Amino acid sequence: MTSPRSLRAIALAFLTAIALATVLTCAGVYLALVGAIDRQVDKRLQGQAAELLADNPDQPLLMHRIAQETRRRDSGDIGFLLIDARGRHLAGNIAPAHGFPQGLSTIDRSAGIHGLTRGRALVHALPNGLTLALAAESEPIDHHDSHRMLILASGFGTILLLVALGTLALGLAIRRNIGAVRHAAEAIVDGDLRARVPVERAGSAFGRQAEAFNHMLDRIEALMTSLSQISNDIAHDLRTPLARLHGQLARLAAEPGADALRPQVEEAMAQSEEILAMFAAILRITEVEGGDRRAMFRRLDLAEIAAGAAEAIEALADEKGQKLRLGPWDSAPIEGDARLLTQLVVNLIENAVNHTPPGSTLAVSVTRESDGAVLTVADDGPGIAPAEHALALRRFGRLEHSRNRPGHGLGLPLVQAIAALHRGALELVDNRPGLRVRVRLPLAP
Repeated sequence: MTSPRSLRAIALAFLTAIALATVLTCAGVYLALVGAIDRQVDKRLQGQAAELLADNPDQPLLMHRIAQETRRRDSGDIGFLLIDARGRHLAGNIAPAHGFPQGLSTIDRSAGIHGLTRGRALVHALPNGLTLALAAESEPIDHHDSHRMLILASGFGTILLLVALGTLALGLAIRRNIGAVRHAAEAIVDGDLRARVPVERAGSAFGRQAEAFNHMLDRIEALMTSLSQISNDIAHDLRTPLARLHGQLARLAAEPGADALRPQVEEAMAQSEEILAMFAAILRITEVEGGDRRAMFRRLDLAEIAAGAAEAIEALADEKGQKLRLGPWDSAPIEGDARLLTQLVVNLIENAVNHTPPGSTLAVSVTRESDGAVLTVADDGPGIAPAEHALALRRFGRLEHSRNRPGHGLGLPLVQAIAALHRGALELVDNRPGLRVRVRLPLAP
């Protein structure tokens, strides 16, 4: 049996258990009340029978005692009957429609006793074939049983209603606090590390939980800020001396006497340019992950952005002898930054061009689906094994077969950061052969 996993399922299971327990308790109380009344009536019938049969009276004396008892005020609600072996009525004030079993039993309207709706009967077999029967009502008021059930149902129903209202109130409180935690977590995922859970009452259980959660977020924010600051400081501090080194190499290459070392100098300049590009990419990723660029978002069509970027870079594929197939371009309105999205498309196409051999076919398209706009860049090259997808999305993640190619392993991480900034997701899929990269972005309302 699976346990309930949602708050609604837990509340429903709790209410069902409480309702079942309440119904069973109500039934138990009802049966206990009826049993208690029956026992009191039985005790009275047994006492009355003991008085009639005291000293083993003969038939005339027993008939005389029955006549006296029927006239007594305190026994006026008890029915008496004395019959002989042939079933003839000898004494008593009742004439039931049928006989009663020996001993104690429950009787109802079917007994045909006037005014009796439910009661108890006591039957004694006497010598000489005589039978003494006594009957008494256990419900002196008409429809008393239904009234008793109504009272019990009202009482336990009120308890059940209060429990349901309490459960509803508790469920709303839990849902509200869970919602506050979820909203804070979603804001942090979107890049707002300053989001916190509101603390309504500091001393309550929910308040202490919110404070603990906020302390954890404070610690995470401090660590992330420190890590981001270290990355920025390293990139900024190293970019300046690298730029100076690149300038010195350029001046050295321009010297008239540097012809003998020109190939080495130019190689050093190319490496310094690659390092500068790597630091620029690190800073770019840090900037994008900060989330501040959302303030510049506007409504635009992803298909127009992707088509323009793909057409601009089509010449790069032609130079390498690759075929770039464009479209279809489904209109897909989104909220975003045009420059960042253009960079996203260019990075994906450049990655496909750089990591596929001449003669490969590349395809770029934008489709509109029920859950968002999907940008797809696919190729029929060597692809990436599914086990290496996580490595390809990691910063500086270089696959073994691409280590000797240009690049620094920051292209796909930058694409992933831009997609996350737009509340989207990046997905790598095996194209069989090749690789299909899908970027899913939410449609604008």
